[in-house]
Amino acid sequence: MPETRLLALRTRLATIFEDEEPRSAATRAFNTLLAALIVANVAGVVLESVDPIRQRFAAPLDVFEQIATVIFAAEYVLRVWAAVDFRAAQYAHPLWGRLRYVRSFFALVDLVAVLPAVIGVLGAADLRVLRLLRLLRMLKLIRHSTTFDMLWAVLREEARSIAALLFILLLTVTISGALMYLLEGEEQPAVFTSIPVAMWWAIETLTTVGYGDMVPMTVSGRMLGGAVSIVGIGTLALFSGLITIGFLDQIKLHRENALIKVADAEDRRRRGSTLRAPGVVARELEQDVAPDGASSGVCPHCGSAFRGASAEQRLRRS
Repeated sequence: MPETRLLALRTRLATIFEDEEPRSAATRAFNTLLAALIVANVAGVVLESVDPIRQRFAAPLDVFEQIATVIFAAEYVLRVWAAVDFRAAQYAHPLWGRLRYVRSFFALVDLVAVLPAVIGVLGAADLRVLRLLRLLRMLKLIRHSTTFDMLWAVLREEARSIAALLFILLLTVTISGALMYLLEGEEQPAVFTSIPVAMWWAIETLTTVGYGDMVPMTVSGRMLGGAVSIVGIGTLALFSGLITIGFLDQIKLHRENALIKVADAEDRRRRGSTLRAPGVVARELEQDVAPDGASSGVCPHCGSAFRGASAEQRLRRS
């Protein structure tokens, strides 16, 4: 009996933890509470870096950090325990399935959320580094956001186009950096000291950042800088347009899939209200026997004979 309860609990946890499962009320409540805890914990880490706040609220912030760490650790352990009940068949094995889940992306993110506190307890690292590592807990929000799913889908669908644009940018940076080194190397030897340094100027110019640390002084260098700026504006506009179009397509597809799921659920609900299980129909037919005992057909569900006109009517209704 206790083992049965544990199995039921594990199955219930799997339905809450499994990302592919339909979002039930319990799943939505769990994700909302966990996301709120992550945001609050990250906010505490950020505020802890302010000296007046750290000096005044050091004890409450430390207690809150310990509570959050315990919750994240418990969540990680429970996810690994319930992984065998996930839909993915690769996690079904009690040992190897859990080991495969531990190596998955989101499991590694959950582990990173706990490791800083464990390292801090062992005293194996600088506390400032650990505070920064605790900010990685924000990655846990990726699991609970459909926006990131759509963004990854855009990157997958437009991978070849994005790779082509990145190649164009790399080519432009290399060529413009080499040309700028050729044009400005002698005029400003302390600024454009090498082609890699000039490529940094090209990156600044292509992205239209223009920090001002490297400015061409010759006429030819300025002409080249203007041309690179124009090319950068066009290339980045093309890149952003590609991402925008892909993102809009994914939003449209997401809405269509949501409408299909709603329609399927409504169709199943209507069919569920009119269709009954074969055993229920058979029992009803057995009870609905005509007085004259005349046979009028065979039940298509169980193969047994039924009698009476009312039985035929009940079968048609079922």
